[in-house]
Amino acid sequence: MARKFYVVWEGRQKGIFTDWDTCLQQIDKFAGARYKSFKTRAEAEAAFLAGSQAAINKARPAPRKSSGKGIKTYAAAEVDALDVQTKIFTDGGCEPNPGRAGSGLAVYRDGRIDELWYGLYNPHGTNNTAELNALHEALLLAEKELARKTTVAIFCDSKYAIQSVTQWAVKWEQKGWRKPGGEIKNLALIQQIYALYMKLRKSVQVLHVNGHVGIEGNELADRMSIHCIDTREAKFARFEIPEDIKTVLVLRKG
Repeated sequence: MARKFYVVWEGRQKGIFTDWDTCLQQIDKFAGARYKSFKTRAEAEAAFLAGSQAAINKARPAPRKSSGKGIKTYAAAEVDALDVQTKIFTDGGCEPNPGRAGSGLAVYRDGRIDELWYGLYNPHGTNNTAELNALHEALLLAEKELARKTTVAIFCDSKYAIQSVTQWAVKWEQKGWRKPGGEIKNLALIQQIYALYMKLRKSVQVLHVNGHVGIEGNELADRMSIHCIDTREAKFARFEIPEDIKTVLVLRKG
């Protein structure tokens, strides 16, 4: 039987699914469900984006770049539609800021939550260091995924972390790791992450999403960063995923 691709525009989870059973879980007894099957992934992706774009535009202004200095923000529908096998969501938290800090990751493989990670507790951290640490761990994981010939994208809600590593560090390095007007904060950490990013950048996308807008992976990474603060986990530890992921989402958020 030829493989089909199922687009869900309105359902429990929107996106593109590669089997009917998973698609059915999203639409069964869901009021107002909208879905359709397609013969190829390309047709499904085009249809999904076309059907979602009006809602995206209505919900918020279209993301834009500012003189090459900004970064695009990806909406939930765009995250779901991105055709990569592994999606890694990162987040960092700090209470207060500066204060007790921790980092978290949520890892999806083939559209399903597969791993949760938390740790790197710092009693004297900042939100920025926590975000950078989370991005670093995501890149380390991405490196392992690439070694297995898996496609990867990283989603981070910190523009500071993304731009420090993917944009600003290039110029800082060219100027001897200096910038006009003052010191580069978190320099040693940024240098370490930047070296790894430069090694992987042709194969890994590092993309920005807004926090707390209903993107499940971002929400789960957030809960992991706060779980780290609550447990004071110094290492980066695996969190056992429960049968019902909603029990994680009801944990304290940042």
